[in-house]
Amino acid sequence: MGKTGILNDVRLVDLSHAVAGPSGSQLLGDLGAEVLKIEPPETGDFSRGATPRLGSESFFYLAVNRNKKSVVLDLYSESGRDAFHDLVRESDVVFDNFRPGVLERLQADYQTLRDINPRIISCSITGFGPSGPYRDHPAFDDIPMGLSGAYSLCGEPGGRPMRVPMHVADLAAGFFAVTGALAALFRRESTGLGCKVAVNMLDAIMYYMASDFQSYFVSGDAPKACGSRHARAPMVGVFQTRNGYMVLGPSWPRIAKVIGKEWMITDPRFISVEKRFENKVELEDLIEDGLRQADTEYWLDVMRREDVAAGPVNSLDQAVRDPQVAQNGTIVAMKHPSLGEVRGIECPIKVSDVEPGDHAPPPTLGQHTEEVLKIILGYSEEKIAALRREQQDGWKSRSRGEGRL
Repeated sequence: MGKTGILNDVRLVDLSHAVAGPSGSQLLGDLGAEVLKIEPPETGDFSRGATPRLGSESFFYLAVNRNKKSVVLDLYSESGRDAFHDLVRESDVVFDNFRPGVLERLQADYQTLRDINPRIISCSITGFGPSGPYRDHPAFDDIPMGLSGAYSLCGEPGGRPMRVPMHVADLAAGFFAVTGALAALFRRESTGLGCKVAVNMLDAIMYYMASDFQSYFVSGDAPKACGSRHARAPMVGVFQTRNGYMVLGPSWPRIAKVIGKEWMITDPRFISVEKRFENKVELEDLIEDGLRQADTEYWLDVMRREDVAAGPVNSLDQAVRDPQVAQNGTIVAMKHPSLGEVRGIECPIKVSDVEPGDHAPPPTLGQHTEEVLKIILGYSEEKIAALRREQQDGWKSRSRGEGRL
């Protein structure tokens, strides 16, 4: 199932949904862990309902659920909850991203799980933390992004704040949860005991913004939106060329030589770091004026030869055709049981002595229920059939959507 990896001896029970939890559990699956994705009957992970879709599956679900086994269990039914507890006895980590209070209703809270398996590591992702005024508020990615101040840094100066088109807070929380789970697994080697790992999206995105907050702590001035340019580093950001745009990194004084304006190096306005920051707008206008004299492709060729930090502003269709992306093997193909070939983004972590293997595609809803119950738990056909009947009878009578993040 999926890739071989350094976590082949780890089994994770994944109660999470949407992006924050599943992105983290997918990463653990990419590294070799056996990930059992527990989904409710009929609907499954609610991200399955998003659009656009490839056949029966949504892009949203396909993005963060490879290398997992889908097991349908209704945790509000006695048999479904018992099966979940049985899996906890045979597992190392439980992932969730419910709002505070939901785990207690599901009998999936850490105290309950610890009584079942003292070695279990319970890893919970919430929006804002287990206490405080926002504890029970719903928290999808954009909410902590706005609350943290991240969106105030995006957009043109003096303009409307702009959202970031990536799930930054979700992914930050998911990857910090992975870090916490791995640290807890390492500690368990010496103590023999599990623990509770807690991550919230607000803390995670503010940790990513540490340099921005440190600038405020040092200067007393809150950073503001600066459009396509770096707020504190002159000459860093997006610049226009004759036929498009390109990105520059820190490149002084080589950039002045490349664009044929070596006189700028000794100009009093740009002679020191302080002066270049003081005259940032003039400096960047002069550089862009030079870049507008030729096409992006010309400048990239010249700058690579001259060791100037620069790159293109690719669209996504250009990015997937980039030769470096091809060399890295960043785009991977998986054979889905009903959709045919499905593409995804490869795990960025490479381990020297681990032989790479093929990824398992995101599973269909309940694809591995019978396999997991039989092989891991040793359930009989009769017990599986009884569990299935109870779930079918009970699920429709209960309201859907309870316990969303």
